[in-house]
Amino acid sequence: MKINFLIALSVLIFGCVQHQEPDTSVPIAISNADKIEIKYAKGFEVEYKMGHIKIITHSISDNQTFRDSLYLITSDKVTLDPALKSLNPTEAKFACHSSTYLAFFNALGSLNQVNALCGLDYVSNHSIDSVLTQNSVIELCQIDQVQTEALYSAHPDLFLVYPFGSIQDLNYGERGIATLLIAEYLEESQLARLEWIKLFGLLLDKVPEANAYFESVETEYLELKQKAAFEDKKFIMNLPFQDQWFMPSSKSVGVQLIEDAGLSYYYAGNEGTENQIHSKESVWDAGTRADYWIIIARYEGDYSLAQLLAEEPAYSAFKSIKNKQVIFCNTAKVDYFSQGAIEPNVILKDLLFATGQIEDHKPTYFFILE
Repeated sequence: MKINFLIALSVLIFGCVQHQEPDTSVPIAISNADKIEIKYAKGFEVEYKMGHIKIITHSISDNQTFRDSLYLITSDKVTLDPALKSLNPTEAKFACHSSTYLAFFNALGSLNQVNALCGLDYVSNHSIDSVLTQNSVIELCQIDQVQTEALYSAHPDLFLVYPFGSIQDLNYGERGIATLLIAEYLEESQLARLEWIKLFGLLLDKVPEANAYFESVETEYLELKQKAAFEDKKFIMNLPFQDQWFMPSSKSVGVQLIEDAGLSYYYAGNEGTENQIHSKESVWDAGTRADYWIIIARYEGDYSLAQLLAEEPAYSAFKSIKNKQVIFCNTAKVDYFSQGAIEPNVILKDLLFATGQIEDHKPTYFFILE
């Protein structure tokens, strides 16, 4: 069985240079309908001024330190210091270092504004892939390196990049390409990660649409969470790799979402925010006790309980196998890592359905393995 591991691409980190604020001698007000309120996210801030908006993104983890900023010009009466990074959000073109950003663009009906992307071959959402192909979106990366000539030929108005990897400064600004660090993956809850759609709403000049999308998902998510039974039903996750079994941190957003469905993580007592490494033998012991086994993996074609057992007969001792309570997400068929990030309500509904807590639902991401 092929297991899908996310491999982080190296990225360029750009420091935030402090300069004088824009000249706002001619005040231009911003209506409340075009403003956002940040309720959950910790990784970005917004400052509203007369005639411009300042977006600030920054680290929230002890393992990474960065800070970046971008000015959105909302009035042609504003004079901006040329050294500041700025964007006119009206019909801007974007390059994306990660395909996970595409779900935000797509949800806001702005996929046509993406003209360059790292990892075109790894876009698993067929409808999104067809739009990218139709628009002749440029491939930016080979292996783990951004191809600067490809980026310059695309000449986006803004290059959205992940803040990890090797630190370099290739002076994209000298070629007229502004950058902004995007780190939604660092957020500590599903709703906080989803709330980055509001930042994309600012960048795309679609704040009302972003607010409406977020509020709709948030409302359904919280209502579904209220339906969870929160009984003492424990779960384990993932599959072994060679002689090791990687379990996510108890603080990961994926674990939190499953807990919001009323289940208890078997390794909830583990400290830290990184994946935990266990021996296969120790997890086999946990498997005999855990009520549910939740697997997120990539498999070409259909997958069954019999195939899982054929790979390792020892699984037959697992409580979840005996009770047919293995919950499977096949990332070869659903865009879990990108689209799933903006549909936590759908995932939560899948889990509630799989655990028998709601009825009349057609699963999208997670299914009981038959």
